[in-house]
Amino acid sequence: MRRLALPLLLLLLLTACASKPPWEKTDPDQQADAYANLGMGYLEQEQYSRSLREFGRALDLRPRHAQALHGMALTLQEQGENQLAENYFKQVLQVDPKNTAARNNYAAFLFEQSRYDEARAEFELASKDIFYPNRAMIFENLGYVALEQDKPSLAIEYFQRCLALDRNRINAHRELLRLQLPTDTEAAKKHWQFLEQAGIRDRDSLELGLELAKKTGNQQEKERLQELLSARQNDNNH
Repeated sequence: MRRLALPLLLLLLLTACASKPPWEKTDPDQQADAYANLGMGYLEQEQYSRSLREFGRALDLRPRHAQALHGMALTLQEQGENQLAENYFKQVLQVDPKNTAARNNYAAFLFEQSRYDEARAEFELASKDIFYPNRAMIFENLGYVALEQDKPSLAIEYFQRCLALDRNRINAHRELLRLQLPTDTEAAKKHWQFLEQAGIRDRDSLELGLELAKKTGNQQEKERLQELLSARQNDNNH
């Protein structure tokens, strides 16, 4: 299963104190926000029972609190409670249809269950948010959906759109190298050059570079990459 890129959650960790702050007594909105932020902090720390408790407190105060609903979905997903997680994903998107981060995460959730048509539909909706700071990531994820659906030409299109928004997406370069290597050597070279300049040395990338060197007849490059792969293998054996 290919692993999708997910947005980083902006977390606010709150320090507990002995006495309740004034807003906790007087402002339900601020109180719900604080509980939701605390839940996100516990989620980041993989303290799932605590995160669920804090999200539940937020929802007791504000049943339509988007961040708490989103956090419930993510926490339940981590716990393998897929049906409950999906219910919360649907709730947050009903409350806040423009919540692109939640929609991307819901699409990734569908992807993990091999529900590729549904995942693609959600990613497509998310990709229409031109102000979303991680929009390039969404097109990268669409590329992976296309690969799972055995649509390489469409995958190339999505990965190229990803790089048009953010040329530093390593995975998009690697996938385009893999996809274009059989038919477009010149395009493949550009993606390999980027990976080289970025210092990418994972086994998958090195093997693709070696395949490119063999295809272009670059003997010196072939020998260099074979040595790097051998050294990597030796390191793994120790």
